[in-house]
Amino acid sequence: MKKVLPLFLGLLLLVVSVYLFMPVLSFNFLQLPFILLIVFFVLFLTTLIGVKQAEDVGFKQKITGGLFIIVLVYMLVALIGSSSFFTWKTKLGELNIKEISTFDESVPNVDMQNLVILDEDDARRASEKLITEKDPSMGSLFQIGEGTLSVVNDKPYWVFPMEYRGFFKWISNRGEIPGFLKVSATNFNEAEFVSYKFAVSPTGYLGDDLKRSLYFQYGQYGLTDFSFEIDDEGKGYWVVTAYTHDTWISTMKVAGTIIVDPVTKEMVYYPVNEQPKWVDRVYSMATFDTQLNWYGKYINGWWNPSDEGKLTDTEGKGYVFKDGEIYFYTGLTSVGKDSATTGFVIYNPRTGEAYYNRISGSIEQKAIGLMEELVQNAGYKASYPYLLNINGEATYFSTLKGNSGNVVGYGFASVQNYKAVAWGKTLREAQTEYNRALLREGGTNALSDQTLDLKNAKGLISRIGTLTEGYYIIKLENDDMLYVVNSEQFPMVSLSSAGDQVTISHLKVDDTGKIDAIDYVNHSIK
Repeated sequence: MKKVLPLFLGLLLLVVSVYLFMPVLSFNFLQLPFILLIVFFVLFLTTLIGVKQAEDVGFKQKITGGLFIIVLVYMLVALIGSSSFFTWKTKLGELNIKEISTFDESVPNVDMQNLVILDEDDARRASEKLITEKDPSMGSLFQIGEGTLSVVNDKPYWVFPMEYRGFFKWISNRGEIPGFLKVSATNFNEAEFVSYKFAVSPTGYLGDDLKRSLYFQYGQYGLTDFSFEIDDEGKGYWVVTAYTHDTWISTMKVAGTIIVDPVTKEMVYYPVNEQPKWVDRVYSMATFDTQLNWYGKYINGWWNPSDEGKLTDTEGKGYVFKDGEIYFYTGLTSVGKDSATTGFVIYNPRTGEAYYNRISGSIEQKAIGLMEELVQNAGYKASYPYLLNINGEATYFSTLKGNSGNVVGYGFASVQNYKAVAWGKTLREAQTEYNRALLREGGTNALSDQTLDLKNAKGLISRIGTLTEGYYIIKLENDDMLYVVNSEQFPMVSLSSAGDQVTISHLKVDDTGKIDAIDYVNHSIK
């Protein structure tokens, strides 16, 4: 019994440690060697029980002590081999980055109909309101999980799973998570609670713990980014990134994606680039952040004490909605010179491909400050901006929020021209004011060529009507375009009628069929 007791204790300690801490079952990660180190150390100590003299040390002590030393040496070698001195070239190459020359290539011209105007806080607030209206008691049993910005049928949505609210709520409500929330990222009035009972969740326990369920099938991988996404049919899934290490215990390399059915717990592993089309995230925001930090740090080699040419990302990460997909983005600035960008990096989380566009200009925090200056008397605060392409002009877009956190306006700021900044209570008003600011201050790309070519549409009004509150839509005779005029800026439009002779100044900057008026004159009203 004494002979097998150390072995039994060692195996028991190993099994309990693996179950509780779920170390990645690979020596390319540090957790498993660390647990083995502790197990072999405990085994070695148990074999020393009863040993009083050096000559009493036998085979068991030598084996357990030898295994302890082997694992310890491996860990030391792995830590040294994983240091940046040996791995900087690999780390530099982890980001698959391509430099592009024009802004239009990286960020297409904005589609105002699909402009992401709700950030995660806005969408979460809408979700909380929806839950309260649906069932006030639901919030005491379940909580809203982390949101994922996803594309469903070519439209951007925020998706929030409901999750267990603690251990005891899990015990009394196992398998009864009521569903998830789907909130449009483009429309404040479009929010839906989808009834969809499921069990597995990151806040579950034992067999309902998402990570634990994955671990016993895919324990050889590191697991990260537990995102809840929905397919184009509206069914929800957990989408989890699986990764390994390239060199020793560092340089994370994404291996694939594991998709988990939250109802049946069925799991399917997809290697990189083989995942279903509806999956929006394979490479997480954290992966992007790590790869970009390595790229900026080692762009001029490991030994660079003067920081020459080093780059760092600006504070925060944003989103770009491009070609029906969600992209991550951030600005880059030179180390030690954080007041202006050297360019932007746009990152595809499906493929891990990055695009570097060298555009010097203001950083996001500067743009936020410029927009808040316009509304400082009202005390509005600008949200972290999205990066837009307004007809070739690199532009920051933010929602403006009051003290309650509700959106009360919208702001636009040119990346390259600090003076071209505008806001409005409505999206259309803000965009019109921004176009006017670009005309006044001079744009830096496509719009700068149009500043000397302000178009004037002259003619008789054939039809006039109300578009939305404060806006009129006008059609001129022998003109297929529709002109949108703000009555607050041009009060005469509210007195206009069919047959009036008018001149409408505008920029023809899109193909939507509707053009916002920069100036409006009614010659028939004296």
